[in-house]
Amino acid sequence: MRNGQNKEKDAEDSGEVKLTLVQDALAQLMKAQYPVEELLQSPLPAGVDPQHLEVYLSDQDFQAVLEMKRDEYASLPSWEQTDLKKSKGLFY
Repeated sequence: MRNGQNKEKDAEDSGEVKLTLVQDALAQLMKAQYPVEELLQSPLPAGVDPQHLEVYLSDQDFQAVLEMKRDEYASLPSWEQTDLKKSKGLFY
């Protein structure tokens, strides 16, 4: 019976490893912010929407790159937002 218990323990251990790997993958996919450098590289990080790279910037990077605050940017017409993102390399 000891042998059967070891198999159960091994199965539990491998399940925990898989769970950890899934949690790590989910955390990476749900990552809310990326450094500017990562958003300007190709390929983009997994799960990043290439049409809205600005949403993944920290507030500090957002202001540094787009030269305005998020609320100012949000008040711009969509065509102007697109032109601004193109001029800063944040548009695919």
